[in-house]
Amino acid sequence: SLVPSALLEQAYAVQMDFNALVDAVSQNADFLEQTLSSTVKRDNFTAHLFDIHKQVLKEGIAQTVFLGLNRSDYMFQRNADGSAALKQIEINTISASFGGLASRTPAVHRHVLNVLSKTKEAAKILSNNPSEGLALGIAKAWELYGSAKALVLLIAQEKERNIFDQRAIENELLARNIHVIRRRFEDVSEKGSLDQNRRLF
Repeated sequence: SLVPSALLEQAYAVQMDFNALVDAVSQNADFLEQTLSSTVKRDNFTAHLFDIHKQVLKEGIAQTVFLGLNRSDYMFQRNADGSAALKQIEINTISASFGGLASRTPAVHRHVLNVLSKTKEAAKILSNNPSEGLALGIAKAWELYGSAKALVLLIAQEKERNIFDQRAIENELLARNIHVIRRRFEDVSEKGSLDQNRRLF
């Protein structure tokens, strides 16, 4: 689909503000409790996450470095007068996936257009490498953690369908000499342990 450049620029322009807003909300326990009070009564998933949140606050937050990997999803609305408007669908803070696959999408679009002899259109496809951006964020958090021996832990499901998407980010990190280990939720539960400083081993 053709994307009006003005709307693309609008999405870029608001992203830093949205990220700052999500970060501020995540650190405001009273606001979260008030806002989610009706949701936790009806949605077990959110209720469980909120229980974890309350337990962490009760124990005291041990970490000093926080990283949010968020994905904003948009659609374009065609108004009655023919103009287009940017509409945000969600800010996804739980599953910010497809950065790895999306990094390869421009090459696929260029290839298809070139096969169709639409070389001018192919040349207009913008490059996009979100897997590099996601990896840069993780690399910065790893650096701020302050231990060259630290590993990045990727917790995956038993039958992970997004493995190729995740591998793109893993490869970006490996290129920076940051090693990633993959574990299942069960592995962490059964074999993981915390030391006195609540570092995970």
